[in-house]
Amino acid sequence: MSIDPYGLADALPEGYTPIGIVASIKAFNEAGDIVIINYWQPGLPSWEALGMLVSAADDVRADLQRPKED
Repeated sequence: MSIDPYGLADALPEGYTPIGIVASIKAFNEAGDIVIINYWQPGLPSWEALGMLVSAADDVRADLQRPKED
């Protein structure tokens, strides 16, 4: 699988340039089952990919802990 990090540039704030990507993608496989595909850009060190995922998990956790307005 190949993912072009520059194809994600539209999701970044103006003026930002992507230099690496780590992704966890929810998808359907050929059998129609839901699967999670994990990907990190070739050449990106594993420790850096892990750090990026931990940072994303921290952001999601913080969002889940925020009180929701009705």
